[in-house]
Amino acid sequence: MRLVNVVKPTHICNLACEYCYNDDVRKPIMSDATLRNVIAKTIDYANATPVVKDIDFIWHGGEPTVAGIDFFARAIQYQSECDPRATVTNHLQTNGTLLNKKWIRFLKRHDFKISLSLDGPQEINDTYRVTRAGIGTFDKVMSSIELLKLGGFPVGICLVLSKANIHRVEEIYDFLVSHELGFNVIPMTMSGAARDRYQDLGINADEYADAWIRMYDRWFESRAAYTYCQDFVLKTRAILYGKPADCISMANCANFNLSVDPVGDVYSCASLSGNLAARLGNIDENSIGGILDGQRGREFRARDVDAQCAKCKWQHVCHGGCLSRAYKFHGSVHTRDFYCPGLFRIYEHIECRLAERGIHAGHPHPWHLSDGLDPSVLPVTRKISSALRVIPIQSI
Repeated sequence: MRLVNVVKPTHICNLACEYCYNDDVRKPIMSDATLRNVIAKTIDYANATPVVKDIDFIWHGGEPTVAGIDFFARAIQYQSECDPRATVTNHLQTNGTLLNKKWIRFLKRHDFKISLSLDGPQEINDTYRVTRAGIGTFDKVMSSIELLKLGGFPVGICLVLSKANIHRVEEIYDFLVSHELGFNVIPMTMSGAARDRYQDLGINADEYADAWIRMYDRWFESRAAYTYCQDFVLKTRAILYGKPADCISMANCANFNLSVDPVGDVYSCASLSGNLAARLGNIDENSIGGILDGQRGREFRARDVDAQCAKCKWQHVCHGGCLSRAYKFHGSVHTRDFYCPGLFRIYEHIECRLAERGIHAGHPHPWHLSDGLDPSVLPVTRKISSALRVIPIQSI
């Protein structure tokens, strides 16, 4: 089991993306005392929980690099002073615009996993991913990607689906393939700046499914023109094995996922950060176990089964979809994800595509041809089986 702590050193960001989900207007950078508590208490909780074999610290924001290299050097130092039983991995989710050679050397020295935010080719990306002066970010992000590649990093991309790009997903996929960029794909959520622009920029469940399916088919049918997509791999694995494979589909995602904001407030998900009604506690005042066992912690860890979910064909691999999106759109974790109808269509589509290749849901074939499996299935199964350990890619 993986324990994931999405740590937000600051909510400050040097960009002004029009669909940003950040709800927190506070501007501090995390104090040294809080940083120490985040590291020590996360590792203490993992050490006391035998099923936890891996700890992922995902450094997020805002823009986490605003906190500076010295902040992250202290984080590495504090990790080294603890005695983790589990394997500790650091991930940086960044907009990429502040990276330079000094950052690259530091991140390489300490084996960070890197994900950047990019919405496709320049014309698409620069529609909404802009600086505070309204300047597009594409050139700077691509420059940082090249620096990372020269440094030997496998680079992941976070791609947000909005009205700006849902009709051009094939073009976006081909662009990512041409630059050898693995990616994750997520729809806009109803919070932060995006709340005010949702009518103009947001997509509904069917638009999400339409775009996702078209891009998935490009990926599924690819031979040479292939790149890794976390969401495609995990959702396909879910159908293959008949159980959830990503955090948004788990019945109890809040058991092993948490997020700590710049002032030490703890949430069950990074996208809830700054929403005080969803605050579970504070890392400076309590242990992680104490926070999760508190009244609010128990509420977010015991999501009710929606009546419609209970009858759904895909309830066992979906569990109502993303808990935080349910909260953002509907004000409660005890309901279905806003994108639920789209998720249903997505799972149905994956089942059909696998059936075309002789693979049936819940009954995965072994990855060989000894049983006479159609050779055309191999590109698909290799995509899934080669990605057993995935790098978490979060939204920004």
